[in-house]
Amino acid sequence: MFLEKGTFTGKKNRIIVGFDLGEEVSQISFRSLEDGEPRTVSAVTGEEQYDIPTVLCRRWEGNQWAFGREAMRLSEAGEGILVEHLLSRAKTGEELTVGEETFDAVALLALFIRRSLSLLGLSSVPEQIESLMVTVEELDRDTARVLSEAVDAIQLQTEHIYFQNHVESFYYYALNQPKDLWMGRVLVCDDNGERLKTYLLECNRRTTPIVAFVEEEEHPQAKHDDDLLHGILEERCREKAVTCAYLIGRGFEEEWYSNSLKYLCRGRRVFRGNNLYSKGACYGAEENRMPGEIGRQYVFLGKEKLKANLGMRVLRQGEDSYFALLSGGMNWFDADRNWEFYLENGNSFSIIVTPLTGRESKEVEVILHELPERGERATRIGMSLSMESEKDVLLTLEDLGFGEIYPATHKIWQERFSV
Repeated sequence: MFLEKGTFTGKKNRIIVGFDLGEEVSQISFRSLEDGEPRTVSAVTGEEQYDIPTVLCRRWEGNQWAFGREAMRLSEAGEGILVEHLLSRAKTGEELTVGEETFDAVALLALFIRRSLSLLGLSSVPEQIESLMVTVEELDRDTARVLSEAVDAIQLQTEHIYFQNHVESFYYYALNQPKDLWMGRVLVCDDNGERLKTYLLECNRRTTPIVAFVEEEEHPQAKHDDDLLHGILEERCREKAVTCAYLIGRGFEEEWYSNSLKYLCRGRRVFRGNNLYSKGACYGAEENRMPGEIGRQYVFLGKEKLKANLGMRVLRQGEDSYFALLSGGMNWFDADRNWEFYLENGNSFSIIVTPLTGRESKEVEVILHELPERGERATRIGMSLSMESEKDVLLTLEDLGFGEIYPATHKIWQERFSV
């Protein structure tokens, strides 16, 4: 579906946007605040052509930039210089020479995102986007940083901007479908024409909250080979019963996998399409903006997620209480927090680690060696907490003293432990 300009006007028509940013092609899905089902924008008027080539083209004349399909057309006609691989080049911090000028790769990525958002047909893109989720195949600290810089350059009028990978977009998409489709395990086969990936989603309903996780496998040998795909599907479905499957990506547009499809359709619901990630990003943006039933009852533990809650026992108004430091389910590379607290007594305290996988909690004792002896609650400690991987925590602590009575030594301690 294509939206003509002016479809949305006024603050009441602000929308939620899911942007699937790919190295070769991208897609955009959206929903208004009043609607429930995301819709995907077509790059061609009147057609269901969802793929937007992730490219820019600078015309030889006029210093004008085109994006997507128009950029491809101009390049093929010899009317401009094509710029590809925008995301990977932005991650490496390239300065790109286009013609006789040099451009920052992050700035060009921001230009592509802004121009692509114009396909929404909004009268004013920055003001009318309530929430934006950008999803990419793999999300790490460097990718999140580059995406943040690029989106900041667009100057959207919202603080609800998020990033997630394709696996998490699949999770949000699956759990927003009718419950009978995902009460069992859900399989995605993603074939982009060059490689096949499979994702298997299941939920552990013995934990509170319910833990959802995805087993990911890559199958480089299964390039459009029906027999090989059939064998992969049998293995994935035999190990763990699958009730619903999605076939996505350009690789499934041609009918080369008839036997595999027959096998997959036996007792399972099977869907084919190519806009699952952008719709999942749209659902994820809404859940992050305003958590609903999914956020209250489920937590997703992907490979980049913190898989435990971290906290401390503290004294508040004379009563013992629990103070949350980090919540399980967040991206480990987003864990960067700072606090100050007073030691009750002595030179040690404990961090409580509570796994979301159902394993027993543990306490990690932190000892501040060579801390000056002081009275009760007479030592103020500055604490910075970050993560070096999805399992490894780094604590940095500083002695801030207690006013003029006990001057700060500013001694630094570091403690590492695994969750």
